[in-house]
Amino acid sequence: MTTYLEDELRAHGVNLQKSTKVVALKGENVVTHIVTDKEEVQVDLVILATGVRPNTAFLKDSGIEMLGNGAIVVDNEGKTSIANIYAAGDCATVPHLLKETPAYIPLATSANKLGRIVGENLGGNTMSFEGTLGSSCIKVMDIEAGRTGLSEEEAKRMNLDYKTVYIVDKNQTDYYPGQESIAIKLIYDSATKVILGGQVVGKKDAVQRTNVIAAAIYAKMTTKQLGMLDLCYAPPFARTWDALNVAGNVAK
Repeated sequence: MTTYLEDELRAHGVNLQKSTKVVALKGENVVTHIVTDKEEVQVDLVILATGVRPNTAFLKDSGIEMLGNGAIVVDNEGKTSIANIYAAGDCATVPHLLKETPAYIPLATSANKLGRIVGENLGGNTMSFEGTLGSSCIKVMDIEAGRTGLSEEEAKRMNLDYKTVYIVDKNQTDYYPGQESIAIKLIYDSATKVILGGQVVGKKDAVQRTNVIAAAIYAKMTTKQLGMLDLCYAPPFARTWDALNVAGNVAK
């Protein structure tokens, strides 16, 4: 699915270098060159995007349970391993709807939801977070992409008996301006056909279709049910068989 994003970057003149290791930054007061394992490149600006790590080093000797990366492990109520201590947000794990082990997914959506759960429980209520699906989205130039639930790689690591289906369809009718290709990948249980994950890439409405897949996973829908799901149709928005219907019907 990332091929679409890579092609979009290149189409806009971005020199995308994969499998390249940065070994040094050169310059006096500012960086002027990047040295890789292949060449030296003159630059105007360097942005380091190396991921997110919980800022929890101060808890190292507290005895609180943490993941290897320092994320505080919490349950569905936001409780940590130490009585009366709660955690939520980018410092903590988040319960996953499809995984038995704690997941570290530092997204604002999950942080806000689990934060609300913690606040309710600190106020005297007893609320439980049902779990995240790690739904996320991005826009790269003119392409948008979304993902939710399990990726194929995650399904492999969990030793699930799964299948995938991949289709390229259209986002709307051809007789209304704005038709674009849209790619959809579904990950689903081989036996039950229950949907486990999905990814959508396209120039128009890819992210909103990802949201539909998230709702389908939450409801434990099968690919057959997705294939017949009553989705809205009008020429500017979809075809009579929406691309999600097509993906569900193709899955066997």
